[in-house]
Amino acid sequence: MSDESDFDIMDPAVQQCPYEGYKQLRRTAPLYQLPSTGFHLVTQYDLAREIIRAPDAFPSSVSPMALSDDGIAPEILAIYESEGWLPLASCSTSDPPYHSRVRGFLEKLFTAERVRAATPMIDQIAETLLDELEGQTEVEFVRAFAHPLPMMVIADLLGVPQSDIGQFKIWSDAIVEPFSMMASRERRIECAQLVVQMQAYFADMVAERKRQPRDDLISDAIAYRDSDDVAFTMQELMTIITIDLLASGNETTTAAIGSGMKLLIEDSSALAEIVAEPALIPRLAEEILRLESPAQGMFRRCAKDSMLQGVSLAEGELLNIRFGAANRDEQQFANPDQIDLHRSKPGSHLAFGMGRHVCVGAALARQEMISAFRAVTQRYDQFWLTPGCDEPCYQPSLFGRNLLTLPIRWSPRK
Repeated sequence: MSDESDFDIMDPAVQQCPYEGYKQLRRTAPLYQLPSTGFHLVTQYDLAREIIRAPDAFPSSVSPMALSDDGIAPEILAIYESEGWLPLASCSTSDPPYHSRVRGFLEKLFTAERVRAATPMIDQIAETLLDELEGQTEVEFVRAFAHPLPMMVIADLLGVPQSDIGQFKIWSDAIVEPFSMMASRERRIECAQLVVQMQAYFADMVAERKRQPRDDLISDAIAYRDSDDVAFTMQELMTIITIDLLASGNETTTAAIGSGMKLLIEDSSALAEIVAEPALIPRLAEEILRLESPAQGMFRRCAKDSMLQGVSLAEGELLNIRFGAANRDEQQFANPDQIDLHRSKPGSHLAFGMGRHVCVGAALARQEMISAFRAVTQRYDQFWLTPGCDEPCYQPSLFGRNLLTLPIRWSPRK
């Protein structure tokens, strides 16, 4: 990249490996206005932190779906209005008072205590998936392990049949893809049709849980009352179940597990360390999150005219905080492009955000990663990309960093 004008994060080719571009932006234009879209990329750790810590000055209520060139297509609105419920903003893309109302519920679901209680279930799912792969020397790691593990965990917590998780993957992709800002108009319409199918599935489940509550997250959502003793509406329930729980509860964790395996294949010394000392696996999880932030960027909006890094910003202008860039900032992290299992502050990255919008599911995601890599490295100690296969590539997305496939070979521990 000769200068920052060559860097366009909206280019799928750039998204495959944006890190050299991020490095130059940190050095020459840490608040860079992207010519193709007009919004500003935030690539420095300290600047990102400053913005995140001022949520009233830089609120989160920005819908990536509405930022497409043609906005939200009338056909999409018609699908939701006639067949389902128009999704509301997710917890991560909303502000008070709605954000406070939803977060007040979600925070209770993913406490450290509840994640500890769920850990044996998570461990068992990891072991079951590996049992099914026993004897196979070549696997497509994303499809065989990285995707089903978090999907099966959230299905268990929601109280939905494990037999339906294949369909959940299709539905979950349909929720997430429009947020990528890379999907065609036709694909976004198709996604809306898939989402209303999912809404119908869960509407039936909500009706059944109202008649016969269970010990699961759907029953919890139905029973919840906010500080004013107000229950969630059906539109709110559909948004919370499908976006905040189902999609958010699996897509980013799948991305982290897939990217983590790729990092271990590329760094044999880090792999040898965790095989020899499994107690380092929680630190490995933090390094994966830092190096390959599953949420590469999130939007913030200027609530008023502002000044950042000597750049004047008008009310309404948009900032895209590039967690993937901030988490490799050489001013914050020594050897930022390398796995270091002995960093003094392993959790100081911004992969989960911070403050008002820190990820409510962070403890669950961390445990899923720890359980995944502990289970895999207890059985296997060598990994390679499968020879003859195409180089692993990522789903085009402004938001996420999801490997499409990861064909690997592995060798059982002696």
